Amino acid sequence: MPPYSLVKSSNDAYCPPYTPTVVVFGGTSGIGKAMAKRLGEQLQGRIHIIIVGRNKAAADDVFNSLPLPPAGDGDDDQGYVRKFVSCDLSLMKNLRKATEEISEIFSKINYIIMTSGQATFGRKRETEEGIDSQLVMRYYWKFAVINDLLPGLRAARDAGEAAGAFSVLGNGLGPKIDFNDLGGRKNHYLGVVPLMQGAVYGDLMLSMYAEKEHGIAFTHMFPGMVDTEANSPAAFNFWLWKFFAALIIPLAWAFFIRVEVSAENMVYGLLSGEKGFYQRDTKANSVGPRNVNYTEEQKKIFWEHCLETTRSVPR
Repeated sequence: MPPYSLVKSSNDAYCPPYTPTVVVFGGTSGIGKAMAKRLGEQLQGRIHIIIVGRNKAAADDVFNSLPLPPAGDGDDDQGYVRKFVSCDLSLMKNLRKATEEISEIFSKINYIIMTSGQATFGRKRETEEGIDSQLVMRYYWKFAVINDLLPGLRAARDAGEAAGAFSVLGNGLGPKIDFNDLGGRKNHYLGVVPLMQGAVYGDLMLSMYAEKEHGIAFTHMFPGMVDTEANSPAAFNFWLWKFFAALIIPLAWAFFIRVEVSAENMVYGLLSGEKGFYQRDTKANSVGPRNVNYTEEQKKIFWEHCLETTRSVPR
């Protein structure tokens, strides 16, 4: 990867001949918010952007911070779309409503950015739909979103434009997928198993989407320790982890990545992938493919499990 100064220069040079449409899940805080602002600022507001989350006021702050394009500028004289879609990502029924709303607004999507996530510890909890609460937030919602919004990505690809799904989480790490315990129903260990399996599920999922959808980029990028709300003691739900976080985080603060720097690297990783499957480190170096070597039978079992768990209809 080039030095940070060249990363920034490369991002600064991004100016496609069309108005990109970007959907950001997690754009109200942290890395997602910083990426949305970076893209909007670089394009001088010439971007259609949807932010999906639960905090409309925070989304409005992002929209209000973006530059105003010249008066009368915009596709089909409709200006540039700024839209907040409210959604609790832990429930598939909510996700389905959100993706339907997004598809009604845009038939063509250039980038899906997925930064929302959660690391929870303690006893096993399930959502009202019977899915492990940590696995749904670290993995299943992403599978459902990509599946539902695939027609938009395909439309962008078929129009000769960039198309990609971009997920922020650890990649290539952790134990192989346990096909005897898909969904984490047998083993939990106070949240450690779903914590690790959520990341490796994501690797296999993105690599399989890349196999099925030629001409679209599917990227899994590792954020590292970034100076965001998610890496504060308050983000931990289990009292023991709160205690350790309160001790360790202040000592590690000097090694944290500033969120603006992380977003710059993330945007570079997003824009660098043209098609296929990518695993990237904190500075967008390509590090894969790692930990995605499974048999065709295992892949079939995994895919059917994901469709059933998320109640998804293949697009």
